[in-house]
Order: sequence, then C-alpha cells, then structure tokens
Amino acid sequence: MLELSETRKSTQVGGAVPEGIAKDFIRELLPTGFGIKSGLVFDTETKKTSPQIDGIIYSGVPLLEYTDVVVVEKEQVKAMVEVKSWIDTTAIFGEKSGGSRDSNSGLASDFQRRRDFLPSGARYILFAFELYSASADAEVIERLKEVCHSYAIISRSTPKKEQKEGKEPWTYNFDNSVSRLIEWLRNLS
Repeated sequence: MLELSETRKSTQVGGAVPEGIAKDFIRELLPTGFGIKSGLVFDTETKKTSPQIDGIIYSGVPLLEYTDVVVVEKEQVKAMVEVKSWIDTTAIFGEKSGGSRDSNSGLASDFQRRRDFLPSGARYILFAFELYSASADAEVIERLKEVCHSYAIISRSTPKKEQKEGKEPWTYNFDNSVSRLIEWLRNLS
C-alpha cells in the first residue's frame, strides 16, 4: 500500500495512505475516551488556529467533527502526530545551505509551527515508516529528541558502511521507538 501511495500518478493521495495506516494503528491502542483524527487545534486564549495536523490525539468532544477531520480546543490535545512515509538526513538535520545545515528546517520547522498549540504535558510525536541516513544511530536519536517529544520509526535503512561490515540492511522498530509509543498509548489518561 505504501508503494502505491508514492507513485507519481497518486500524488494527490500520497500522504493519505501512510496517515491512514498510522492513525488506524494508534486508534487501536487508544484507551476509551480518546480519539485521533487529522485536523486543527483552536487556542481559546489567543483565538488562533494551528496549521493542519496529520493526527491529533484528543480527549472529549471536539468543537467540530467531520468524517475524517476535527477541530479541538488546545486543552483537549494529548498529542500531535506528524506522519511521514520516510525521513532522511535533510528532514532530520535540516537543509544544507552553503556547506552547513540549517537546523531550523526540515522536521524542526514542522514542530516550531505547531509548538504553541500543544498544552503543557502534551507530546509532539513523529511517526515515520522509513528512515534513511548515513549518520550513526546515536546522532540520529539525539537529533530526533531535539525536534520532537517522541518518535516511532518502523524501519531504518542501515548505512551502507555498516552493511559492508555485515549488518542487516534494515532495522525494524528503530531504537525500540514503536514499542515505547505503544506503551505510552496504553498508559494514556
């Protein structure tokens, strides 16, 4: 299904398939009283509305609810979920500009645009199906901790250097992150 969503002819729905898979996975683990849908967060204090969010984990009844989209108050938000089919070095560490990386671009800029709409204690979660980077796991993990509160990465392509040394080409449940997400979801209150 992911391969179908990324073909040139289906760019209009390219993000919808991974988002749907991720939200269905999360929905199955949510305790009673919580929901997850794409949508917007409304801040009643500032009277501002967030940018579009791939997945909002919320409690209670939304301000507005449609088949696939909600508008919830900031206080209802338990987590925002950013879903990516794949992430790479540029997304993680930022775009290269004049020989150095702009650490405020890529995933970091996604988080910055939404940060003000997270109540205290809520999480910004990155859910990625594939990770490609020549950087060492420790560097990737350190950076991910800077750009989101938690992450769930289904598979990580082993850097070519490590593959030449005999390591498997893919690591699943990168950094035990999917397991940690499952545990957090089960303990959500």
